[in-house]
Amino acid sequence: MQPETLQQDLAEFIAYRHNLLKGDEKGEAQVFLDRLFKAFGNGGVREAGATLEARVRNTESRGTSFADLLWESRCIIEMKKAGTDLSKHFRQAFQYWIQVVPHRPNYVVLCNFDEFWVYDFDLQLDAPMDVLKLDDLVNRREVLAFLLPEPETPLFGNDLVQVTREAAAQVSSVFRSMKDRGVERLDAQHFVLQSVVAMFAEDIGLLPEKFFTRVVEESGSGREAYDLLGSLFREMNTPGRTRGGQFAGTPYFNGGIFQNITPIEMNRDELNAIRWACTTDWAAVRPEIFGTLFETSMDEGERHAYGAHFTSQADIARVVIPCIVDPWLERIEAAKTIADLEQIQLAMASYRVLDPACGSGNFLYVAYREMRRLEVEVKNRILARRRARQGQATISYVTPDHFMGIDNNAFAVEVAKVTMMMAKKLAADELEEYVDALPLDNLDDSIRCRDALFSEWPRADVIIGNPPYMGRRKMADELGADYCSRLDERYPEPGVSDFVTYWFPLAHDALPDGGRAGFVATQAIRAGHSRPASLDYIVDNDGVIFEAISSQPWSGDAAVTVSIVNWVKGSAHSPDTKVLWLDNGQLRLPVEEIAPSLRPTTDVRRAVSLPQNKRPKRCFQGQTAGHISAFRLTPDEAAEITRRHPGSGAFIHPLIGGNGLLHSLGTSNMVIDLPHTDAVRVATEARGALARLQTLVLPARQQAADEEARDNAAILERNPRASVRWHNRNFLSKWWQHSYRRVEMLNAIAALDRYIATSRVATERRTSVFQFIDPSIRPDDSLSVLALDDDYSLGIVSSTLHRAWLDERCSRLEARPRYTSTTVWDSFPWPTAPSDSAVAEVAQAMAAITNYREARLAEGITLGDQYDALRTPGRAELRDLHDHLDAAVVAAYGFNPEEDLLAQLLALNLAAAADPAVATAPGGGERAEAYTTTYRLTATTP
Repeated sequence: MQPETLQQDLAEFIAYRHNLLKGDEKGEAQVFLDRLFKAFGNGGVREAGATLEARVRNTESRGTSFADLLWESRCIIEMKKAGTDLSKHFRQAFQYWIQVVPHRPNYVVLCNFDEFWVYDFDLQLDAPMDVLKLDDLVNRREVLAFLLPEPETPLFGNDLVQVTREAAAQVSSVFRSMKDRGVERLDAQHFVLQSVVAMFAEDIGLLPEKFFTRVVEESGSGREAYDLLGSLFREMNTPGRTRGGQFAGTPYFNGGIFQNITPIEMNRDELNAIRWACTTDWAAVRPEIFGTLFETSMDEGERHAYGAHFTSQADIARVVIPCIVDPWLERIEAAKTIADLEQIQLAMASYRVLDPACGSGNFLYVAYREMRRLEVEVKNRILARRRARQGQATISYVTPDHFMGIDNNAFAVEVAKVTMMMAKKLAADELEEYVDALPLDNLDDSIRCRDALFSEWPRADVIIGNPPYMGRRKMADELGADYCSRLDERYPEPGVSDFVTYWFPLAHDALPDGGRAGFVATQAIRAGHSRPASLDYIVDNDGVIFEAISSQPWSGDAAVTVSIVNWVKGSAHSPDTKVLWLDNGQLRLPVEEIAPSLRPTTDVRRAVSLPQNKRPKRCFQGQTAGHISAFRLTPDEAAEITRRHPGSGAFIHPLIGGNGLLHSLGTSNMVIDLPHTDAVRVATEARGALARLQTLVLPARQQAADEEARDNAAILERNPRASVRWHNRNFLSKWWQHSYRRVEMLNAIAALDRYIATSRVATERRTSVFQFIDPSIRPDDSLSVLALDDDYSLGIVSSTLHRAWLDERCSRLEARPRYTSTTVWDSFPWPTAPSDSAVAEVAQAMAAITNYREARLAEGITLGDQYDALRTPGRAELRDLHDHLDAAVVAAYGFNPEEDLLAQLLALNLAAAADPAVATAPGGGERAEAYTTTYRLTATTP
C-alpha cells in the first residue's frame, strides 16, 4: 500500500469518526472497527480474517465474555464508549490476552473512539506501549502498523522496559567501576541505590528542586560532589524538613536505605554516567529497576549461588491474579450492599501477603499494586451506592507493611524495602489519590534478612514468589558443604533434585485453611525425586492445585524451563474447575483435577516399582568416567598407547554416547577402562594407559579428596553426629578407574550378543530412539542401557506406549525427558503372557524398522536425521512402520486402543504389583518368536 494512499485513507477515517459517529460502544463499535481496518488497507474486518464479538473464556467465573475484535496472532481490540478512562480497563485487557489461546495475539488495544492504548503484555504489563490519539493517527500510524495487510513491526513511544534497562545499565556501570577500583562492595551498592532513590524521588515529586540532579550537574569533579551528595543524603534521613542551607525544604525520607551514609568520591567517568542517568525520566522507570539493578550489580557466580533472577511482570501476574485478584474480585462482585463492601474493606485491612524468597521485591510490588486497585474498586462502589463522590475521606486499608518478605541477601532486602516504599506513592498517583508519602514507611519488621529455610515465617493469607533454584549436584559447590550438611540435618529426607523444592512444603504448612499460594519454579518440581518433596506433598496434605502452567521457557535471562503452580489449602475451598495451561502456556485446558505431574493425562504417580523389573537388574546408566578428557581417546591416541605398551590394548575399548548414537554413523572414540582394584596389578598390566591417567586424573582427584576432608572436618567439629560424604576419598583409592564403572552392567551385557541403548536425555518432541549395540562397545553415561537382546523387547520400548510412560514418569533436564531405572523402567509393566503370535508380530514390526534404519545408515543418513524428519507432518515410510509397531504393541498388551492407554498401563502396573499371576518379566523370555534380526551397531558400522 502506497504511503500517500494510506495517509489519505486514515485522514478520511478520522473525519468519518468525527462527523458520523457519536462514540457509542454498543451501536457503533463494529462500524468503527470495520472502517479502521479498511483505512489500513484491508477489505474489512472479516476480509482480513478477524472476528467481531469473539468468545473469550473467563477463568474464575467459568463464564464467557466477548472481545469486540480478535485477530488471531495479531491483536485484540476492546472498544469503550467515547470519553471512557481507558486506564481503568487494563485488567480486562490482560485477562482477554491470557485467555485467548492458542494463537495468542501479540498486541491488545483499548480504544474509546478517540484514543488507542496499545499493550504488549509480553514486554510491559501495566502501562501501554503507546497512547495514540485518533487525530494523530496519520502522522503516527506506525503505532498500529500491525493492522496492515502485511504487518510491520510497530514503533512505540512508551517502551518503559527499555527505559528501565538503559537506566539500570547506567547506574550499574557506576557500581562496577567503583568495585573494580577497590571500593567496598556494599558501600558501592548502597551509594548507587541511594542515588537511584534520589533520582526517582525527584521525578515523582518527593524531593524538591531537583537537588540531586543540581549537585551532579554543578559539580566539576567527584571531589566536589562527594561532600554535597553526602549532605543531601543526610538531610533526607533527618526528621522534619531542612530549614535552611543549600537543601532547604528537603523532607524526611526515613527508611533503611539512608540510615548509613558513606559518600564515595566518584571518578570522572562515574560522575558522567550519573549525570547521564539524571536525564532519564525516572517517573517512567519501572519499579523493577531495583531488581534489575540488584542483578546487574552482582557477579555472575554470586547471582547463581543465591538463585537470584529477574521474573517478568507477565509471569508474576500468572501467580498474583489467580491467588490474590480473582478471589477478591469474586467477593466484590458478590457484594450486594454497602455493608457487604465495608466488610470487604475491613478484611483487606487484615490481609497479609508473604514472599519467602523476595529478592528485590517484584512479586510484592505487583501484589500491592493489584490490592490497591481492588481497594479503590470497593471504594468506588460504595461511593456509587451513596450517590456522593465528593468530600469522602481517603483512607487506605491496604498498606505496604501488609506485604512481607524474607531473603538471605542483605542488600536485596534493602532494595525490596525501597521498592515497596516507593510503591505507595506510585499507586496513589496511578489511582489519582492524594497521599502524604513521606516519611516513607519503615518496613524493617515486614521485609527481613533471614534464611527462609532456617527461620520462622510470619503469618500470611497468601504466599507467592519465585524461590531460588539450583540442581542438587551443584548445591554443595554453590552453597558450601557445611550449608548442605545443615540442610540435611534440618530436613533429613529432602529427596530433592532441585533446591527450589524445599519451599513448597514450608509454604503449604504456613498457609491457613483456605489460604492460597503460587510459585514460579523450575519444572523439576513435577517429575522425578523433586515431586514427592513438592507437589506430591501439597496434594497429599489437603492441598489442591487449581491453576498451573505445565512448563514454559522462563522469562528471565537464564535458559531455564519453569512451571507456574497455584494451589489452595483445603479441598473445601477449591474451585470446581481447574485450569491447566499447556504448550508453553499457550493452550488452556479446563480439568476437574490437576495432578502433581502437571500433565493432562492419567496421573501415574500411584504406579509402583515391580520386583520382576528390578531383579535381575536389566536397566543401567552407562559408564561415568569422571574425567572424560583423560579416559576418552581418539583412535590415534589409542594406537600410540598400545604401540608403546601392548598390554594396555586389552583395556581400551570402542565408546558410544547419546550424541554418537544419534548423529554419527559409527563409533569414533575409544575409552580406557581399567578393572583393576590393586595398584600393583594395574601398574604391571596397563602401564601405558596408567601413565596417561596419572598425569591427567590423579592430581585432580587428590585435590578433591583433600578439600572434602577439610570440609568434613569442619562439619564434624561443629556437629560430631553430622552425616558427611566421602565419595572423593573413595574415588582417590582407585583413581585409575572411572568414577562409576558400572560393573553390574558390564557383566550383564557381556553375556549377550547385543544390548539395547537409548539416549538418557531424550529430545522433548522426537520419538525415542532405541538401538542394538555390540557388547564390545562401552556405553558412556549419556546412554541408558537395557540388558536385552531380542527384537520383541526392542519393539516394546520403541513404542509410543512406552514413550508415554516415559513422559509421565521421568525426571527431566530442562524440558527434556530423562530415562532412568527408578522412575521409568522399574514401574513399566510388560504385556501379561502375550501369545506367540503377538510376540512375533511385535518382533517382525520392529525388524522392519531395524532393516529400514540399517539401510539408511548405509546411505550415510544418521538415526537423528531419520527421526528428525518425523517431527514435521508429511508422508514417511519410517512413520508408517512405527504406526504398525504401535498397533502390534497395543495388541500384545490386549488394550482397547479407543480408551486412555496410559490409564490402562497404570491399571496393569497396579495389578502386576498385587497379583503375581499378572506379573511378567521384561523381555522375550528367550522365545524363538522374539528374535528376528541379528543387526547391531559395531565398531566398524556401517
